[in-house]
Amino acid sequence: MSQTASADSPIRAVHIVSSVDGKTASDAPKRARSKQAVELFAVIETSDRSLFSDAGEISLGGRVRASKPLSAGPTAILMWHKVEPTLETMSNEASGRFRFETIDYAETTLLWSSGKSKIRADVRPTRTTDRGDGVGTMRYKLTALTGHGVFTTPGSEARAGRGTGGLLDSVHRVTMRRDDSYIGFLTELYGQPYIWASAGTSPRRHQSERLEGSDCADFVVYGRRRMGSRIPYTWTGALPEYTRLLARRATANKAGVYTDDRGEPVKFPKVGDIVLFPRHVGVLTEDRGTIGVLDHADVMMHSYFASPREQSLGDSDYASRWIEVRRWR
Repeated sequence: MSQTASADSPIRAVHIVSSVDGKTASDAPKRARSKQAVELFAVIETSDRSLFSDAGEISLGGRVRASKPLSAGPTAILMWHKVEPTLETMSNEASGRFRFETIDYAETTLLWSSGKSKIRADVRPTRTTDRGDGVGTMRYKLTALTGHGVFTTPGSEARAGRGTGGLLDSVHRVTMRRDDSYIGFLTELYGQPYIWASAGTSPRRHQSERLEGSDCADFVVYGRRRMGSRIPYTWTGALPEYTRLLARRATANKAGVYTDDRGEPVKFPKVGDIVLFPRHVGVLTEDRGTIGVLDHADVMMHSYFASPREQSLGDSDYASRWIEVRRWR
């Protein structure tokens, strides 16, 4: 195969671009539904600014440019990596006072990806428990071994600096959600750690907004904000300001059925309503027990000293506590 003049030019950089359902590939972070196809493409840029990629037309830094096939470019051995959290729980108050603790990330080499110019995005974590079944957030790194040296995209070393314990936006990010419902948007945080006292220097810089992790209250707020609400990130004690009370201080009887102060069973409200415990909160996702009645078999989604997950009320550490059932205003 003949080589072009650009192919003989020294390599300047490598990039990752991604495409959703075959649309123009770009280096911007991606959000997609779980049924959509997200593909990652390798891009080699030479010193004369030529681009080589099997993505065709691509967008780098907001500028749309044409690329030549990767096979026409400099010879390179490609390797893909996941950049993922290694811990499911951490605290911004571990030192006894608030500060943004560094989130520990590791690079997991995808051995099967060696030599591939493109791969299908897979957000399942490998360093922590996979609780999302194909939904959540994952970051990626690309390595190119060439005759001109080793070139990589930003990875675990690319720290965002003060105001967040996470990574720079230049670490390519893909987020998959279950669907466009409130519950669906919450699944975007799957695979990210529980962060006690998660925070941000502004709403846009909040750790939840940046898909770096969240505590229980920020987790439930995140889904509402994704739906367009301007509810601020807050703590559990402030959630009554933004919700309507459906059942007050209900407790579970010996059969695991929640009853009100008159001893009457509490009706299962609807999926997406929240259960507010003393200093904890979850979102109801399934009426699994006695249909129409709130009981220990019913399922909530929450973030509690582990990455977000669905769990029955009776299996949680709050099974013996009273609850308030609330609905977002």
